[in-house]
Amino acid sequence: METPANPNLKIADISEISRIAHEFNPAIKVVCDNTFASPYLQRPLELGADVVVHSATKYLNGHGDVIAGFVIGKADFMQEVRMFGLKDMTGAVLGPFESFLILRGLKTLEIRMQRHCASAKAIAEFLDGHEKVEKVYFPGLVNHLGHEIAKKQMDDFGGMISFEVKGGKEAGMKFVNSLSLATIAVSLGDAETLIEHPASMTHSTYGEEDLKAAGISAGLIRLSVGLENVEDIIEDLRMGLEKI
Repeated sequence: METPANPNLKIADISEISRIAHEFNPAIKVVCDNTFASPYLQRPLELGADVVVHSATKYLNGHGDVIAGFVIGKADFMQEVRMFGLKDMTGAVLGPFESFLILRGLKTLEIRMQRHCASAKAIAEFLDGHEKVEKVYFPGLVNHLGHEIAKKQMDDFGGMISFEVKGGKEAGMKFVNSLSLATIAVSLGDAETLIEHPASMTHSTYGEEDLKAAGISAGLIRLSVGLENVEDIIEDLRMGLEKI
């Protein structure tokens, strides 16, 4: 499972899914992608998951200058991985400089996540009341379907927001190209605010049926809230929305 999920911030109940899986078969390994939350906000192993994966390129590094990933698991599972030599056979070992950059980023993870979360909440509330926004996906809003589950398993609601602009694909593309502060990019968890239009970027090869199945509308926008002054980010979004 991935929770919050990319790109529409769906929330999965980690403890309940883990309970059901382990009751069905104790040998099942419950894997959780925790990239959007980071361990500062959510710790799946404490909630019953067996394995956690992170794109360390994102919040753990926090500066957009590393490509890396982590797999974290309970001791017995990690020992099994070592015994079978998967790490050695696949060459999945970080270089020393990449490791240094991630360790540098981890030193500021707490204060960065606090800023990401506070700014994202303010931005989500702004977008939720805007006439050109059809819907906002942010687990910190009480109208989000996963709000109660997120409250239970997360310490805060994260720095990611998705929202649908009125006018479909053309309006979505025009909106992201009208912004000045936010950078158009498919990454996330950076010090800078990053924005993307999934239908024309990360999911541009999907047909209409595939987009629908993935819950991606033509006007969906994904926003990774950065560390800039929140009023500057809101003003950038306001000006962009005025142009569609």
